[in-house]
Amino acid sequence: MAIPLILLAIGSVFAGYVGVPHALNGSNRIERFLEPSFEAPGAAEREAAAAVGAERQEAPAAGEAHAADETHADASTELLLMGVSSGIAIAGILIAMYFWLRNRPAADNMARSFGRVHRVLLGKYYIDELYNAALVQPIKMLSTAGLWKGVDAGLIDGTVNGVGAAVSGSSSLLRRTQTGSVRTYAFALFAGAVAILGYYLFR
Repeated sequence: MAIPLILLAIGSVFAGYVGVPHALNGSNRIERFLEPSFEAPGAAEREAAAAVGAERQEAPAAGEAHAADETHADASTELLLMGVSSGIAIAGILIAMYFWLRNRPAADNMARSFGRVHRVLLGKYYIDELYNAALVQPIKMLSTAGLWKGVDAGLIDGTVNGVGAAVSGSSSLLRRTQTGSVRTYAFALFAGAVAILGYYLFR
């Protein structure tokens, strides 16, 4: 498990250089590549029209000063977020090194002291159990009882097997009339002729 995590970490380091933010004099190609996906239909046209109207109303010097202020504010926000996220990551690495490399008994003591929290974290917040109870099992029950036993076995297989049983039952009755005896056939012909004549005579 450690090798896949190491490979993912190396890949994330190199992937980060594709989106270097503007605060570090980068072009952030990923942001520009994904930007059209997060825009509402027609938003680009409306923003362009609004920008043209604003440029006509504002003086050129004021517009340049406003753009410079926005760029400075965005760069400050990016640097702040990068510093906070990097600090959290470094703090997590140092805490993990302390508990798992230098003082392993301290981790066991904390697990015993915070038993409920440890169980929740060990169970990954029980997301898999909730997902299984809320989605997997209901879909499995619906598929088993409704689609498999009801539709497949009951309706489709029942129809096919019912047609086969009807044909088999009717053929088992009809084959009894095929005896191969000429006298039986002659008697059946005579009885049929008598029945037809009787029908027309007594109608």
